[in-house]
Amino acid sequence: MSGLQPAEPGSRFDPSVAHPARVYASWLGGKDHYLADRRAAEEVIRTRPQVVAGARANRAFLARVVRYLAAECGIRQFLDLGTGLPAPGSTDEIAQAIAPDARIVYADNDPLVLIHARALLTGTGRTGHERCDYIDADVRDTATILSGAARALDFAQPIAVLMLALLHFIPFFRSLQDQHVYDLRFHVVDMFAT
Repeated sequence: MSGLQPAEPGSRFDPSVAHPARVYASWLGGKDHYLADRRAAEEVIRTRPQVVAGARANRAFLARVVRYLAAECGIRQFLDLGTGLPAPGSTDEIAQAIAPDARIVYADNDPLVLIHARALLTGTGRTGHERCDYIDADVRDTATILSGAARALDFAQPIAVLMLALLHFIPFFRSLQDQHVYDLRFHVVDMFAT
């Protein structure tokens, strides 16, 4: 089911430079971070100690939402936009624990996330990953997300669209012509309003 595309040719992995996804992963107790990320995470904690509780509360919210949608609402398809790095309690782990046939499509445009997605979706041997896919796309590129999601999800059936801890990475209005955040909300709704 995986349709992984190559990472951007100009992107470089540099473990000596902190990366937002790895910093966030460290706050969640994930294992995919380096010294530079831990230092940046600690610096933020020193100035804003509640950041760890906020990140973990966000992850707990994701778990509650996915659990509710899968168990109580019978949703079997999830589109997780701006997924970030794998961490404990990911969408596929929660949904497939309740409904092993659940399909999950992750979308992110971060080359580092793509590298981890490749490893996760092709090399873990964990049951359920054959029902997961990854789209390498900017969340604002709804056409790419729609065509990628259509490879794995049935648009005639309900799809839960998740957008957690994402909007703060999208530039806000700089002028009346720059409406990314405003347009994003309507594009996501329009994607599935058929």
